[in-house]
Order: sequence, then C-alpha cells, then structure tokens
Amino acid sequence: MFDEYGNHIADGPQMMEEMWGIIVEAFKISASETSTIDSGKSLFDFFEQKVLEIFPSGEHAERSRKLVLQLAEIWGAFVGSSVKTQSLKFFWLEECIDGGAYPGLTGFDEN
Repeated sequence: MFDEYGNHIADGPQMMEEMWGIIVEAFKISASETSTIDSGKSLFDFFEQKVLEIFPSGEHAERSRKLVLQLAEIWGAFVGSSVKTQSLKFFWLEECIDGGAYPGLTGFDEN
C-alpha cells in the first residue's frame, strides 16, 4: 500500500484491518439501533467518531486516523456511494447476503 505521495505505508494492512473492523461495527450498530440513530448521521460521521476512539493520541494518531478515513472511501467505491452520504441509520441494508442463502426468496433458480 502506498500513500498519495507514493510512499510505502508499512502499517497499511493494520490500518485496513481497522477500517474493516469499523465497517463490521457499523453494521451491528445500524441493525441494533436503527430506530434511535439520527437519519442525518452518515457512515463517515461514524468513522470519524471511531478513529478518535481507536487512535486518541500519540505520535502517529493523526496520521493513522487520516489513513483509516481515506481507506473508508474504499467501502463507498464498493457500494457505489460515498461514505459521506451513506446514512448510518440504514447502513444495515447494505449487508451482503450469500446467493441462494436467503430463504425469503422463492422462485429463483439457484444454479
């Protein structure tokens, strides 16, 4: 992994793990607390909150927060909508379902 200046990011895999951990947590929070989440709160807002908790201070905290927030944009590209406009309230609707594994769908050929 390289930064926007072409420098190698040695802790890139660790920062990617942090990003995916926040995604997983966002799914859980969105699903369990959807009725109480402000519809104006974006997934990016959630990311900003979480990176402050994960990297509260220290020599590399600001850099790590910035990198995880940049990596969060990957999720937006994956689903086709910026994390800045995705609502945390309805984020649980983005959860992937394995093909053929959802019992509510009938009449579809599973092959």
